[in-house]
Amino acid sequence: MASSKKLVCYYNSMAEEREDQGKFSISDIDPNKCTHLIYAFADINGNEIAPASVGDIQQYIKFNALKESNPLLKTLLAVGGLTFNNKKFSAMVQKKENRAEFIKSVVNLLKTMGFNGLNIDWRYPGGAGGQTQDKQKFTKLCEELKTAFKAEGLILSASVSAERSTIDASYEVEQISMQLDFINVLTFDLHGPWEEVTGHHSPLFPGSEETGDNMYLNADSALNYWIDQGAPAEKLTMGIAFYGRAFSLSSNSTDVGAPADGPGEEGCYTGEEGFWASYETCIYLEGVKTQRISDQQVPYATTENQWVGFDDETSLATKAGYLTKNNFGGAFVWSLDLDDFSGEFCDQGKSPFISQLHDLLVPGNQLPSPSLPQWFGLQDGLQMLSLRLYDSKHNSPNNNYNYPNINHNYTHPLPKIDTLWTPL
Repeated sequence: MASSKKLVCYYNSMAEEREDQGKFSISDIDPNKCTHLIYAFADINGNEIAPASVGDIQQYIKFNALKESNPLLKTLLAVGGLTFNNKKFSAMVQKKENRAEFIKSVVNLLKTMGFNGLNIDWRYPGGAGGQTQDKQKFTKLCEELKTAFKAEGLILSASVSAERSTIDASYEVEQISMQLDFINVLTFDLHGPWEEVTGHHSPLFPGSEETGDNMYLNADSALNYWIDQGAPAEKLTMGIAFYGRAFSLSSNSTDVGAPADGPGEEGCYTGEEGFWASYETCIYLEGVKTQRISDQQVPYATTENQWVGFDDETSLATKAGYLTKNNFGGAFVWSLDLDDFSGEFCDQGKSPFISQLHDLLVPGNQLPSPSLPQWFGLQDGLQMLSLRLYDSKHNSPNNNYNYPNINHNYTHPLPKIDTLWTPL
């Protein structure tokens, strides 16, 4: 299956805080499995992009150093996310001068840290915490970011809703599609334990029994609706979740649409009720027969009073084939830490999901010999950035300290980091 699809992989920086075998660090990432890596997430402080913590600076450097092993790899920084305070986005986009301040800080941070681009994950313009004009202001932000990014050779992407009502309320699809290099359509969490009946959270196609708006809560419908509104198919990447959504059953029925009473048990490593990483699904479903939802082309299983919808090798192959057949841009995955990255739980080797998707979507991709990064020396950069953050945090009036044991022979000058953001 010849293809030149994008395979965009999110790194959830919070996964490093998990315990034991659930802990996932940048060193666990295989840089040859993805065409694009996205670091999630950065913050907004005032009208400027900001690391979520001072420790993220060192993480950014480690993250971008992955390109030493794969010079074809593109790295992006995501800002926002599911739990982000949307008032920050809304306040920033309202005025042109606010947007200009944000864009300047973004370009400086991306170029300094060696990122290739930005991923905007605003959920959602005009939604909770927002204002009615956010839809149009988001378009302005995309236009102005793209103008600035063109001059710097940077990539601009966004993560967007898969639900029709939100698409209509939040996006001027044709206009933003002209500005974005690729568009991550969030084709998961379309159902979940917040509902009163079971349902797969990431179906490829509609269920034969679904009626009303539920008929549109599937990847095929979402992607085609984006196309109908003016987005090019080749810019759309379909979301694939490396996790399942689990329900607690409230009756003897175990079918799709069975009565449910809230979320299932929490993942033993991820620690969230009703949320099972793919490797946790292997643990909980050991010896359990998988059922298939034939019309939606996805699997589910039950164990005791737990019902979980997830993806497996068969459904991933089906989704990859669908993307290729319909000339979509590719897939993005949330997230690498939820794959069986250690290979200890699913008996399929290390990172079986991302390995399979790579083989299906990016076949025959021969990488050139590794080369050193061109942006700046890692050790020098880390030392200099750490010192400048220290200056900023402690209200130093200047950077004229005489620091010992620092090699000042930088190949590229670094901009003043303490003017770009205030450490949180």
